[in-house]
Amino acid sequence: MRRVAAFLALFVFAACGEDVPVYSHSTYALPTAPGGRLCVAQCRDAQQYCAQSCTLDYRACYNDMQRQAIKAYDRYTSDRFARGLNVVLTPSDFEHPEACDRDKRACLADCERPYNACYTSCGGTVSTQTSCRFLCFE
Repeated sequence: MRRVAAFLALFVFAACGEDVPVYSHSTYALPTAPGGRLCVAQCRDAQQYCAQSCTLDYRACYNDMQRQAIKAYDRYTSDRFARGLNVVLTPSDFEHPEACDRDKRACLADCERPYNACYTSCGGTVSTQTSCRFLCFE
């Protein structure tokens, strides 16, 4: 049950971003048959593999972003030195991880859909509630 709760928390937080005005909360009911529970365990393993792939993609994206930031910082410092100006920015001023963060959230959401389908095909039930996160006027 703790694994299901941890899984839910992961996707609730992954779904909540600056550009997402609503959040979803899913409740999972295990299948009653022992074979269904084994099946759900295999679904969970596949979902965890998917999430690990998202993390690896995120790390690669973040590393690439940092490489680009260092190159931009080097150009910046070279230009400032050539013009006799002080260097006031730091390498972190050239880092923009927003795209990597957005891609990771989308990737994790893409892991949830097949997990829910797999869970249901094993005899379990998935109930999802969606509600407004903050200042929704619809």
